[in-house]
Amino acid sequence: MQTTSISARFDAETLARLDEIAKGLGKSRTAVIKDAVANYLDYDFWFREQVAKGLADLDAGKTVTHEQVKNTVRELGYHVD
Repeated sequence: MQTTSISARFDAETLARLDEIAKGLGKSRTAVIKDAVANYLDYDFWFREQVAKGLADLDAGKTVTHEQVKNTVRELGYHVD
């Protein structure tokens, strides 16, 4: 895969934390940043997909009442007001 170089600016505290993580993992700053961005993008994509599914369920009338949720929680052994 072809890569493109970009630049980013970080404050001293963030760089210190980044360096600590990189050292602990035996990786470069760049590798840690690439991993972090990839993880963030994966999560963001998953989250948006889940929200879209939830909204589709809502539009389709697939809902539960507040009382149904409380009953399910009670069945799990938790006290609910």
